[in-house]
Amino acid sequence: MSEIVPEDKASKSRRKVNMPRVTTAIIIVAAILLSIYNGAFGMSILFVIIVIFGGYELSKILDKPRTSIGSYIHIALAAAPMLYFRSGFATYNVYTIGVFISCILMVFLIINLWMKPIAYEKFKYIFTFFYWGLPFGLSTYLLFHTNKDVKMMFFGIIILLWTSDTMAYFTGKAIGKIKLFPSVSPGKTREGSLGAGFFSVLVGIGLAYVIDGNITKWIVIAITVWIIGTLGDLVESKMKRVQKIKDSGSILPGHGGFLDRFDSLVMVIPFLLVFDYFF
Repeated sequence: MSEIVPEDKASKSRRKVNMPRVTTAIIIVAAILLSIYNGAFGMSILFVIIVIFGGYELSKILDKPRTSIGSYIHIALAAAPMLYFRSGFATYNVYTIGVFISCILMVFLIINLWMKPIAYEKFKYIFTFFYWGLPFGLSTYLLFHTNKDVKMMFFGIIILLWTSDTMAYFTGKAIGKIKLFPSVSPGKTREGSLGAGFFSVLVGIGLAYVIDGNITKWIVIAITVWIIGTLGDLVESKMKRVQKIKDSGSILPGHGGFLDRFDSLVMVIPFLLVFDYFF
């Protein structure tokens, strides 16, 4: 028989803050903001690090049995879109098609949350290329081959992702009771998610005043980051659950691996690239 935890002890446990998680999040955000401050070069270095570690972690999740050669293949495929879109061979038409393909894939993965699990092993290399590599490749093209100054857009996205993740965590710890998606991620609550949305919109309004004064635009971006970012986290959680993996890695204390930390970003990027295309 399982032990019945007294209410006061349970409440105290629920309110306890995971300090390694918070500390790591602060360090990550600081490193990301520093890379953004250094422009396209700094951001491309950041993307390379995320892509390499993410590709390696995908090999741990998708390869059964796992091999060293398989790890190198995943890393190479994750990095390939960045190399292509940084080169002079990439065209705007290819970029546009890439954004469309990336969005279609992400929509499919979101819908699949309510469907039969994907047999990831059958498509593991294709999955790594399109799911993890392509969004960062498309971002690289935007950085180096367009006249748009997207530095502030990425700054805003990172701040909003950090706000959404942090406030979901603290709100859930404080008042969370109803599970958001228990079959995929038992730790998330609806109250935590609503708290994330509320504070994301507030921060989005603040970013509008700091960046360009377009409040409507940044409210839309904030809501997109909140909803799609949360779904991105659930997509990665389902993949790990299907593959019977708890964490993608352990390099980031309190967060697991790079996949665990940047799953929301990789899901958000294609949709915001569409938003950027029209607005």
